[in-house]
Amino acid sequence: MSRQLAVMMVLLAASGLAQAVTKCQNGSETLYTSASCPAGYRNVTGSMRSHVMTVPGVAKNQEADRAMSALRMQAAAQNQADEEMDLRAQNAFWNQCLVIDYRVRATERAMQTTEYWSYADRYREHADALRALQYGMGCLG
Repeated sequence: MSRQLAVMMVLLAASGLAQAVTKCQNGSETLYTSASCPAGYRNVTGSMRSHVMTVPGVAKNQEADRAMSALRMQAAAQNQADEEMDLRAQNAFWNQCLVIDYRVRATERAMQTTEYWSYADRYREHADALRALQYGMGCLG
């Protein structure tokens, strides 16, 4: 009978459903419980042999699991927010590059259609400055 009880205790410990085991004795009677010893029994847990394991309560493990899952959810939400911010920053950068490119093209078109040389020189200088800005920002290539 005690061998069957020991096997059951080992199976419970292996399944993860076991709680802390207390061995209580009253004369020739032995009682294994997850609570404290009832009246008339004395705690003899220290005399238990190594084939019976005592494990911490499942409630503490469940609390730790809940806390870890909450942390994982927070980390996942933060990662998603970071990715969205990165995407928005990339979109803003490429939109700035696109606006500068439109300004360069408009300036070059104005330079080609103007009838005055002085205006064409100013347009050329403006287009060169815009191209330098594009290069400096890293928009080209």
